[in-house]
Amino acid sequence: MELKVKHPLSKKEIKEIIREMSEIFGEEIAGKMLGKKDRVEVAEFDRTTEILLVNGRPFFIRRKELIFPLVITLYEFSNEEDLRKWPRRVVVDAGAVPFIIKGADVMAAGITDADGNIKEGDFVFVVEEDYGRPLAIGIALMDGKSMKEKPKGKAVKNIHHAKDKIWELTVG
Repeated sequence: MELKVKHPLSKKEIKEIIREMSEIFGEEIAGKMLGKKDRVEVAEFDRTTEILLVNGRPFFIRRKELIFPLVITLYEFSNEEDLRKWPRRVVVDAGAVPFIIKGADVMAAGITDADGNIKEGDFVFVVEEDYGRPLAIGIALMDGKSMKEKPKGKAVKNIHHAKDKIWELTVG
């Protein structure tokens, strides 16, 4: 499968993405992700998912007007930054890793830390606790405080993870 570019985004649309990333991650991190002069193109992955290419590289996933960095994008940031301290993070123990990599949803029992500002329905990313490497992105099924305190239940719906079709397409 190959990504087929549909069209470029306008400067106004790029500014909107920068604003959204600033709201989620803060201006410093958003500035590292995307600049006003970057070329951003839209490629369709499936009927509900688009991949946004920044200067020709897959960078963001967009679903129903929600935009979030891809796992590979976060992985590249994890070489320089400790993602375990970033907003919108959910940190899991080593026991959860093999299940998440196979596409399982994130269970509250495996969570060791989460951003307390996460609200149900937010895009979040999942990292493992030992090295802070990203494993998946998903939709929060409970708020961040509950993720840390509840002993059981689904906490994050996994929508894109390392080794899935999007990963293989964007890494390969």
